[in-house]
Amino acid sequence: MKVVFTMGGITHYLSPLLDNIVRKGVDVVMVIPSAKDNRTIGKGVKLINSEALYQVKYSEVKQGWHGKTILTDLKMILDEEKPDIVVLGWPYFLQYFFDRQLRLLIKKNNIKLVIREIPFQVPPFGHLGYFKKNPVYDENMVLQSRGMSFFIRALCTMYIRKFVYKHADATINYASCAYDILPSYGVNKDKIFVTYNTSDTESLLRQRKAVLSAPPLLEKKQRILHIGRLVKWKRVDLLIGAYAKIYLDFPNSELTIIGNGPEKENLQSLVEGLGLKGKVVFAGAIYDPFTLGQYMHESSIYVLAGMGGLSINEAMCYSLPVICSVCDGTEKDLVQDGVNGYYFENGNVDSLAKCIEYLLRNPQIMEAFGDVSLKKIQEEINLDTVSSRFVEAFEKTLFSLKK
Repeated sequence: MKVVFTMGGITHYLSPLLDNIVRKGVDVVMVIPSAKDNRTIGKGVKLINSEALYQVKYSEVKQGWHGKTILTDLKMILDEEKPDIVVLGWPYFLQYFFDRQLRLLIKKNNIKLVIREIPFQVPPFGHLGYFKKNPVYDENMVLQSRGMSFFIRALCTMYIRKFVYKHADATINYASCAYDILPSYGVNKDKIFVTYNTSDTESLLRQRKAVLSAPPLLEKKQRILHIGRLVKWKRVDLLIGAYAKIYLDFPNSELTIIGNGPEKENLQSLVEGLGLKGKVVFAGAIYDPFTLGQYMHESSIYVLAGMGGLSINEAMCYSLPVICSVCDGTEKDLVQDGVNGYYFENGNVDSLAKCIEYLLRNPQIMEAFGDVSLKKIQEEINLDTVSSRFVEAFEKTLFSLKK
């Protein structure tokens, strides 16, 4: 079985997943923009360029009139590779809608079409009111879901999705909310496959064993940890503000922030302004897995106050309870409120502070939550189970069409 994926680039967390899919018997071909054109990958996201089990094909790109990236060589690559399945994610499934020749090529070569989404910030069909309750922001926290032009684009995108889903043989989704959303676009539930998303949990869990046997790196404290790019939509400012409300009650506590980004100076100024110098540590970007593992192992709570996703998976590998709100949609399948973490009211600093305070005051609950986090990774959402779900989705898609 040969599968062509379209992606904006190969990230450090995607490559192990693709390799694992290959190990399970699938011939994987990745089609990505040429090296100078990683337009659909966020700034600062770590990309890799190393040997792998899957093939990589580079495509030139251009910007379509709809404002999104088009892989101009996709038709040529599909014609050469003749895969059994092509997996199109956002924004590349727009090409299927706008490019009639691509549709004809896929049909001519009997290639099965699979659409890949989280889905996140995808409203049920016909429900534009969704954006009032779920506003859309960019990385700089500038509100996008306003004005007539946004809602016209959102309405058009709904109908494009409906068209593409109508022609799709299956959908692969990273979050179980797909079962609630996609049927409104006419997708039968037997075509909805939820694979979840994962980091390289095999390496993380191996590294964890080494970390547990190593001497401590840090002074023993009640450490609140955040890992991620320092951009506005990560809401690290909210986390700092919440910590400012409770730190005096916990003299042995510390907030550690790992990552770099354009907001670092602003956040450092916020820390000084709130009198938190010495209580908040900016550790910078840490890419060494062992050192990063030490920070996670020697922390008490992991907090993701804004957007993100896979950092939750990684924190759970180190038995950390998680506090989060609206991230990228995948958090709902990882964090169970009151079981291995808490959800705070989105954007509410007092709600976040209350969650942190409660866990710091209840170390036994923290430990129990952490045990559940680790177990969920070990048994449910890990590199092996997620890659197996991908393969199962591909096999069922081909099998059901041959029945």
